[in-house]
Amino acid sequence: GLFGFNDWALLVWTLMDSITVLSEGQVTSNLSRMLDDEQVPYLLRTASNISQKVSQDLFTTHKTRVFYRSSLSGTEGTSEESTRSESLRHVLEENGYIDVVTPTDIPRLRDSLLKNTMTWKHILSLQWHKVRPDTDAIKEYYGEEIAFYFAWMNHFTTWLIFPGILGLCTYTLRWYRNDTIDMDEYTPFYGLITFVWAILFARFWDRKEKRLAFRWGTFSSNGYERPKLTQVRPEFDGVLRPSPVTGQMELYYPQHLRVLKYCVSGIITALMLSGAFIIMIMNLNVQGYINPNHDKERWNDESRHPFHIPQLAVLAEPEQMFDMKHAWRPFIPVILYVICIQIMNANYRKVAVKLTEWENHETIRSFNNSLILKRFLFEAFDCYIGLFYLAFYEHNIEKLRTELVSIFNIDTFRRLALECLLPTILKKFDRKEEVEINRLTERKKFDAPGNDTEEDSNTSLAAAAKLDEYEQFDDYLEMVIELGYVTLFASAYPLASLIAIVANLIEVRCDLFKITHLCRRPRSIHADGIGMWKNLIQVIIWLSALTNCFIFGFTSQQLAQWMPSYYYQESDGHHRLVPGKGWIVVFVIFGLERLLLYIGAFLERVIPEIPEDVANAIERRQYIRLKTEKALSEKLQEQRRSRSEELHDSILKTSAKRLKP
Repeated sequence: GLFGFNDWALLVWTLMDSITVLSEGQVTSNLSRMLDDEQVPYLLRTASNISQKVSQDLFTTHKTRVFYRSSLSGTEGTSEESTRSESLRHVLEENGYIDVVTPTDIPRLRDSLLKNTMTWKHILSLQWHKVRPDTDAIKEYYGEEIAFYFAWMNHFTTWLIFPGILGLCTYTLRWYRNDTIDMDEYTPFYGLITFVWAILFARFWDRKEKRLAFRWGTFSSNGYERPKLTQVRPEFDGVLRPSPVTGQMELYYPQHLRVLKYCVSGIITALMLSGAFIIMIMNLNVQGYINPNHDKERWNDESRHPFHIPQLAVLAEPEQMFDMKHAWRPFIPVILYVICIQIMNANYRKVAVKLTEWENHETIRSFNNSLILKRFLFEAFDCYIGLFYLAFYEHNIEKLRTELVSIFNIDTFRRLALECLLPTILKKFDRKEEVEINRLTERKKFDAPGNDTEEDSNTSLAAAAKLDEYEQFDDYLEMVIELGYVTLFASAYPLASLIAIVANLIEVRCDLFKITHLCRRPRSIHADGIGMWKNLIQVIIWLSALTNCFIFGFTSQQLAQWMPSYYYQESDGHHRLVPGKGWIVVFVIFGLERLLLYIGAFLERVIPEIPEDVANAIERRQYIRLKTEKALSEKLQEQRRSRSEELHDSILKTSAKRLKP
C-alpha cells in the first residue's frame, strides 16, 4: 500500500505527540482540572526576555513547568512570561501515569525477518543472498533508522572479505618464512593496502547509503530540513519567539549558551578519561608490559620510566600471580581489564545522558549525535588507549600484537556470548511463561469470542512492557570499534579481518534476534543514513594512515629490513638509528603517510558520492517538478487573463447598455 507498517507506527506516534493538554487559546478543560487536582505540571512558562532566561536557567537541566491556576489567566498580556501546554503523552510519561509507549508487534511479520536470515538451510543450500538480512523488509517493519544499521552491517561484512583473504596470505607467508611480526618486511604493505581498502569501503558505503535513501524516500541533500520540522524534542527548552521560517511562535535557545555547556561537558569527560588512563597504566603494569628492563638504554638511573609501578609490575614476574610465561595466567588481567572497561562505560553512559540533556538540544537528531560523540570518545578511548601507548610510547610491536590479539579475541567472544548465547538461554527459560500466557489467552478467547482483538492487544502490550528498550548505540559501537582494530593496527594483526567476518555473520543474526524477540519494538524514525557514525568512521579511516606508517617506521623494526644502512643492531637485538640518519627516516615515514592521504583524497575525488543513476533520477524529479510548476503557472496566468477579458467585456456591455437611449 501507500504506507508501510513503520509509516503507520510513525504516524500514530506523531499524532500522540501533537495532542496537548490544552489546545491553543484554550484556558481550561476537564483534563486540565484533573491534572490540577493531582498537582501534575503540564504548562511551560517561558520568559520572553532572553537575558532574563539566561540568568535564571543557565545551570538548570529542565524546563520551568507550572500548574495552571485561574490566577495565571490574569497575568496574560501583562507579564513578560507566556505559557504553553505540553504534549499529553510527555506529561503522563514524565509523571509515571504510563509505563511504556511502544508500537505493538505483528508476530507474523516480525518472525519472518528472523526466519529468512542466515539459517542452516540457507547455508547448506548455498543461498548466500539469504544469509544477510533483508533490509527492505526491515525498513518496512522497523523504519529507516534500524534498516540502515543492518544495511551497513551487510556492506561492512562483505567488504571484509578482501582484507580477510589478504591478511590470511600475509600471515601464512610470515609463518612459512618463520619471521616475527617485528622483522617481517612484507607485513607493512598489508597495513598500507588496508588504508586504501578502507577509503574505498567508506566511499562505496556513501553511494549505497544515498541509493537506499532515495529508494526509501528519505534522501535529503541537506540533512537538516527534515528533522528540524518533524523531530523536535518534547524536552527542549528555550524562549518564545516568532519563527523565521513559519512566522509562528517557537522555542529558541541561544547557540552560545549551548557552546558554553559543550565546554563544561568536555571538561567533565576529560576528567573521567584521565581516570580511565590511570586504570590502563595499572593494567599494563600488571601484565608486565611496562618494564624498564625491556629497554635499558632508554630507561636507566638517569631516565626513569614515568609509568612504571614496581608494586604492580612484580605480579607479572615468574612464579607470581600473573606470570607472563604461564599458559593461562596472563589472560586474567586482560579479562579483568575488559570487565573494568564495561563498568566504566556503564557509569559514563549515565553521565553522558545527563550532560546531553543539560545541553538542551532542539531536535532528536542533534541530541543523539551529541550523545553518540560523547560515549564513543569515552569507550573508544578505553579500547584503544592501551594499544596506542604500546605502539607509540613503548615502541614495541610484539607487546602491541599480544595486547591487540588478547583484547580483540576476548572482546569478540564476550560480545557473542552476551548477545547470542546468554539471550538464547534466557529465552528458553521464558518459554514456559509464554506458553502459560498463550494458554490463558486461548481460554479467554473461548469464553468470550467477541473480544479476541482486544484480548490479543492487551496481551501483546503486557508482554512488550516486560521487554527492554532497544538501544542501537551498542550495536553500532561494537562494529565501529571492530573497524578500528582492523584498520588502525592492521600491520600488527592481519588476521583480525578474517575473524571479524565470522563474528559479524553471527553478530547480525544475534542483533536481529535481539530486536525481534528480546526488546520492545522501537520507535520508527525516518533517517537518510547512519548519521554521526559515518563521521566517526571517516576519522578512524584517515587516522589509520598515520598509525600504520608509524608502526612501520617507529614501533617495529620492519623499516630496518628495507633500509639496513640506516640502522645498527645492538647486543640485545634492538635496531637503533645511525646518528645523523634520523631525519631521513622521519622524511620517509611522513612522506609515505602524505602519499596515502593524497591517494585517499584522489579516490574520493574521482568516485562520486551520489551514484549516477540516483543523480539522474533526482535531476529528472526536479525537472518534472519545475515543468509542472511552470505549466501550473501558465495555466493560472491564462485563467487570470481569461477572467480579466471576461470582466472587461462585461464592463463594456454594461456601459453600452447605460449609454443606449
